[in-house]
Amino acid sequence: MSDARKMFRIIVLLGVAVNWAFGIWATVIDPHGLLKAFGLGDQANVIWLYNYSVLLMILSLFYIPAAFNPFRYKWNAWLLIAGRLVPASTFLLGYLMGFMPRGILQLCAGDTLFGVLELITLVILLREGPRPGDLAR
Repeated sequence: MSDARKMFRIIVLLGVAVNWAFGIWATVIDPHGLLKAFGLGDQANVIWLYNYSVLLMILSLFYIPAAFNPFRYKWNAWLLIAGRLVPASTFLLGYLMGFMPRGILQLCAGDTLFGVLELITLVILLREGPRPGDLAR
């Protein structure tokens, strides 16, 4: 297995684990504590955070096939990068326009870091080309 393939797998799976940790914290452990820890402001009703977190955890499951075979699941591989960089840019834009609190920049930084690392390793990996059996259905 190539170094790029190993790195891509590690980065994607680590990102899935981070998403799930966030989601479990928000849905099971302490959503108000999560808001406070990230400086997102306390709110009486956190149903939006619950919904966001459940969707985040479900979305993360679609990253896993691409982590193990980015050639066979090429669309998943590209979409997982979009699934990082689109929210990151939305968080940044929301902060810059004054719609979101400063704490959102932490989430922006995390998604940006994972998205850029995934993009770099995927491009390197695709340049290397598939292994025998990678494209089998």
